[in-house]
Amino acid sequence: MLELGLIFSGIIIGSTSMAIGIGGGILWTPLLILAYGLSPLEAISTSLFIQITGLGSGTFAYIRAKLIHIRLSVILAAVALPGVVLGSYVTVNLQEHTIQMVLGIMAMVLAILFVVSNQEAETQKDFKLNAKAVRKVAAIPAFFGFLMGFLSVGVSEWLIPALRHRLKLDMPHAIGTSIGMMFILAITSSIVHFNLSGNFHGEIIILSSIGTLIGGQIGARISQRINDQLLKQSFIYLMTLIGIHLIFQAI
Repeated sequence: MLELGLIFSGIIIGSTSMAIGIGGGILWTPLLILAYGLSPLEAISTSLFIQITGLGSGTFAYIRAKLIHIRLSVILAAVALPGVVLGSYVTVNLQEHTIQMVLGIMAMVLAILFVVSNQEAETQKDFKLNAKAVRKVAAIPAFFGFLMGFLSVGVSEWLIPALRHRLKLDMPHAIGTSIGMMFILAITSSIVHFNLSGNFHGEIIILSSIGTLIGGQIGARISQRINDQLLKQSFIYLMTLIGIHLIFQAI
């Protein structure tokens, strides 16, 4: 039963994450705490390792569909890396109820973010990567990279609206570029967390990764074929409920 639950969760979370462009940690970490009894630190470390598989699967699918600006993904990942490392160091030195409280607050902040950014943006098809384009969005991964190392929360939740509104990318390209960046960051953050604490569950990672491999392919196709508004609205409701529950448990 445990095995089927983790695989099924991997498919659902992987599909949702790749379809709307989030890292998946904001879904995996609460699930591992609330449903599987892991401590916040164990859940964060385990979540990061699971994300490597899902993000790797999604990155491959988006590259195959020619929906990733690869150079931009690499540059933004490099900008975010110092924050990712710093956030990882902070996490292992905090009390667990504090981590859980912050995670709950962050879930609700993400819900609000998706409400605010839930609007159409003008897009352009002839995007050109240059220093000016990078400067328009570089501050976001530079600042929010900390949150990925700290809570395993993805940078893409904040980056995608900027890619759409500041660089005028269409939604599939904005998602694909963010997913490529997140894949690089997930690998780095997982290595740092492993070296600092070693708190992760191999069995959960393996079983969940089976589902995320499948979900990563499904989500990349969903993003190209359906309107993303329904997925966004569902995500908003889910994050609000998760945030309230985590805060209540931490009090």
